[in-house]
Amino acid sequence: MLSLRPQIQKLMKAYRFTIIILLAITGFSGRVAAQNVSLYFGENKTLYDSRYYGALFGEGIAPTFPTFDVKIGWADYSSSPYASLCKHPEVGVGFQFDGVGDIKTASGPGIGNIYSIYGYLDRPIISAGRFSLGYSGEFGLAFMFNKRFDPVVNPNVVIISSPVNNHISLGLQAQYDITPRYDVGLGLFFNHTSNGAVYFPNKGLNAFELALRLGMHNPAHGQEAEREVVDDGFKRGFQFGVQASCGIMSNEAKFDRYIEEGVWVNDHYPKYSFEVNALYRYCRTQASGLGFDLFVTPFCAEIAANDGRGESYDPVSVGISVLHEFSYRNFSTMVGVGRYLHHNDGIARNKILYQLVSMKYTFPQLANMYAGVVLKAHKFMAAESIQLCIGKRF
Repeated sequence: MLSLRPQIQKLMKAYRFTIIILLAITGFSGRVAAQNVSLYFGENKTLYDSRYYGALFGEGIAPTFPTFDVKIGWADYSSSPYASLCKHPEVGVGFQFDGVGDIKTASGPGIGNIYSIYGYLDRPIISAGRFSLGYSGEFGLAFMFNKRFDPVVNPNVVIISSPVNNHISLGLQAQYDITPRYDVGLGLFFNHTSNGAVYFPNKGLNAFELALRLGMHNPAHGQEAEREVVDDGFKRGFQFGVQASCGIMSNEAKFDRYIEEGVWVNDHYPKYSFEVNALYRYCRTQASGLGFDLFVTPFCAEIAANDGRGESYDPVSVGISVLHEFSYRNFSTMVGVGRYLHHNDGIARNKILYQLVSMKYTFPQLANMYAGVVLKAHKFMAAESIQLCIGKRF
């Protein structure tokens, strides 16, 4: 019986979280206003990171933890050409509970639980009768209030050390309608949580999640009438863009020196990025191309003064990236993999490749100006910075 206690506690936490969310959804009346409500019960396997997992959890150990999600969504049956082209995707808001607080480190308790709220898009790729297969994308905020890093009290809280972080998830899921109102399914997701180096320590949490799904549809689900599609005049062709980004970062080298001196301080500095790109839009929702990137790290002299290497660094880095953009109405997500042509800013030493993920909203009435968020990473797992961006398409 004692061995079952941790699992029972996990289930009780997920149960309480479920009740709170469902009461919020139904307004204590038992009626669901959304078209679809989905519950996900998952288990996450952390992605082993040789930088620190050995010292934190033990050599070769990658812990697991439970996850529970509630998604509230609406399928798009509008007259927009995006709706029919994307097989009436579901968009909405989700809430996620990550039971990371139960993870134990080699020397004691680990980090606290994580609570996330995010926007999502679930798009079917294949639909055959009652069966469907599609992909899912999520982007939002992750909160961890119950445990913070402290070099004396909580020295093991190094994966995430700030109360507010970013939540990113990509995945594939299959579902089967067992009745007109209910479906069951299975999903495989990659989840990332970090603060983008705004605060240190910030190793970041990366995990693969396998989840069971239970979906509940509005009684009218599947009976929505197809509206006549409005032609928006789309034509294939090249599109060009310019973009400027700005964010804040902490100096990890200086933070580490402070820790050695018994002080826990994060000094913040600006970080800038600029990009020009050329994409070929071969489909209303898809475009691919190349980007030329310029990154500016004004505080590289501070890095050199604190990392003890006796080297000098260059504040300007340059790279070229391969880009792909998925668009839905005025929202778009762009992913890119780049190669540095020149890079010596002291942040990511000896790195050749970098990765970019951005979420943007375009304002057609403002001459196709857009605003959004850009995340830059290395090794497909270590977030370097998160920045706000503005840009224009031509």
